[in-house]
Amino acid sequence: MKGKASSNRFYSILIYLFGFLLLWEWLKPLKVVTDTGDLSYFIMFILLALTLSYFRVHFLLSGTVKAVFILVALHALYFQGSLLELAWLGEFVKDVWRNLGLTLGRDWSGLSFVYRSLLFFILLWLMTYLIHYWLSVRKAILLFYIMTVTYISVIDTFTEYEGDSAIIRVVVFGFLLMGLLALERLIQGEKLNGLAANMNRHRWIVPLTVMLGVSSIVAFAAPKADPLWPDPVPYIQSFAEGSGGLSGVNKLGYDTDDSQLGGPFIGDPTVVFTSEVTREHYWRIETKDMYTGKGWEQSLDEEDGVPFASGEELPFSFTAEDEERDLETENVKIEKGYSHVVYPYGVENVIGNEKGNFEFLPVKEKIRSLDEKGEPVNLSEYALTYRQPSYSQKGMRAANEGQEAMQVPEFVERYTQIPASTPQRVKDLAAEITQDKKDWYDKVRAIEGYFEKEAFVYDQFDVPVPEEDQDYVDQFLFETQRGYCDNYSTSMVVMVRSLGIPARWVKGYTEGEYRRQIDSQYKLYEVSNNNAHSWVEVFFPEVGWVPFEPTVGFSNNIAYEYDLDVPDTDEDQAPIPEKEETPKKPLEPTEDEAAGGGFSFKDLWETIKTFFAENWGKILIGFLLLVLAAVLAYIFRRRWLPYYLIIYYRRRKSEDVYSEAYISLVKQLGRYGLKMQDGQTLRGYSRYIDTFFGTYEMTSLTNRYERTLYGHKPDQEDWMKMRELWENLIKKTTG
Repeated sequence: MKGKASSNRFYSILIYLFGFLLLWEWLKPLKVVTDTGDLSYFIMFILLALTLSYFRVHFLLSGTVKAVFILVALHALYFQGSLLELAWLGEFVKDVWRNLGLTLGRDWSGLSFVYRSLLFFILLWLMTYLIHYWLSVRKAILLFYIMTVTYISVIDTFTEYEGDSAIIRVVVFGFLLMGLLALERLIQGEKLNGLAANMNRHRWIVPLTVMLGVSSIVAFAAPKADPLWPDPVPYIQSFAEGSGGLSGVNKLGYDTDDSQLGGPFIGDPTVVFTSEVTREHYWRIETKDMYTGKGWEQSLDEEDGVPFASGEELPFSFTAEDEERDLETENVKIEKGYSHVVYPYGVENVIGNEKGNFEFLPVKEKIRSLDEKGEPVNLSEYALTYRQPSYSQKGMRAANEGQEAMQVPEFVERYTQIPASTPQRVKDLAAEITQDKKDWYDKVRAIEGYFEKEAFVYDQFDVPVPEEDQDYVDQFLFETQRGYCDNYSTSMVVMVRSLGIPARWVKGYTEGEYRRQIDSQYKLYEVSNNNAHSWVEVFFPEVGWVPFEPTVGFSNNIAYEYDLDVPDTDEDQAPIPEKEETPKKPLEPTEDEAAGGGFSFKDLWETIKTFFAENWGKILIGFLLLVLAAVLAYIFRRRWLPYYLIIYYRRRKSEDVYSEAYISLVKQLGRYGLKMQDGQTLRGYSRYIDTFFGTYEMTSLTNRYERTLYGHKPDQEDWMKMRELWENLIKKTTG
């Protein structure tokens, strides 16, 4: 018998060993494809967890052992000093609490390595539990085996990890494990035991091992035929990079080449940068000035960049400055490396790159970051200060070709250029849209609103590429009338230029996707490749370059200065005396103010909103903890509810207190597992309870209860006598 038990134990250990080896294969690529340094603690944790599962250690004890191991491992990996000095534990708790807030806010880039390792340990904990379940309960591992093979194949295909030997190991371990589990299912189904079971295991495992060993050696050593199909990886990678994996299909995102516009796009949610902003606005990168009929290029060769240091005032300004507006600061954290800087309108300086500097490229109006050697460098983060510009309507309406800025032929020619091949009907359409408009501003706004008025459709997919002899703008305006930002912005620039008004094409990003309120001032936005965008800037001599947004469904959130009724000031002009105003009647206080002496429900509501915006993460965690506490209280109510009932019924003095207490006792006995069966009498049930506990208390209580049912009302003295029996019995249900 001892030999049989040893044989059974050997095969059980072998099954768990193969499960451990399969899970180990999931960890091996991490040192190659991630910045993970030491895997030994994770491997030891898997081994420990499977060992505890094999020996069926009670879940409270095994959970405690695993939790202690995780804390020891995290201390060894990330903390200094002795393990017994509990100061590190306080730091660990603070780190976990801070990262819980980041997790709720989906700020994945800000998570600490300690917290990520903790999450990985928890994931391995769940995985080892699943493997134990598959091995000992289901006795089937096919799903996990398929997942492992798929995982190794994908990692081997798309990363530097070489998975040739890993695939062989997975096949050998996996088939041996599935063979052993299949045999265990047969033995269990046929109810074999003893010598018969051991003989079947030997007869099964030996040929299976030989067959797998020989086939693996032959497969590894045999010559391989050339593939029947070309390698799909370059195709997939080119598709992912937007270089045309599908003919004519590109991927959304910023690109420097705009010479051939048109064709469908697919979405790309890859995050480019996150921003901490005070208000929503567009992010500018560069401009282009020469329309070719197919796309955009630069008419001038790029001059040498104008350098400036971190925090230094920028050497350019393309909007009229408004010194009355407050200077604001916003932070940008880069997720996908670019050497260019994204910036808002009204930017005054860029703070960052202390080891190098920045340069402004005047032709493109593009800002780049450079290292000490003058080479472009990718920054991880930087800050920007700006004043939100406000554009004077009076100045825009006064714009005309006779103003001083319009007397520079090179400037006018550069920004009113359209190809000679531009179809006449494009120019005629611009003239038709603006025929009843008197000034530049009204004409530009009429063209901007034309697309929405005529029900143009925003579409990224059903967008054709112009034919060789076809103009990009003409195709959009008169044939398809559907497209994305490039179609709308290019068409508006061309139509505005056809009227002799300077305009140019601008590229950058929209404000992005709102993620959370950081504090009372700043909001966190996530800007992805899906937010790449193009729009229009029109030049008004007294105002500067003003942005316009023709794309249906988009708004660039610019501010206009409504100063049409404000008279012009002249230093030589005598001041106009102010008119005497009739004293105004004081405003009557609102109901809220009159009732509360300055109290306002509006202010209270704003205070509540601010509090929730700043503390919503903690409030959510607190709510979840309360829900968890309520669930645990309900699950373990059998243990604490009797004490509550004892206190409750001690204070009751009504005539029906005994009947209610007896019914509560029966319900509690049911929770304990001693339920009254259908058709069972109270006396039969009471004898069953007394037999179970070895007392006569339930019979005495039942007799008194039956007398109560037949009209005998117990007095206070009867209740005091029976309460001691009732309390003794209900306390027994807490064990």
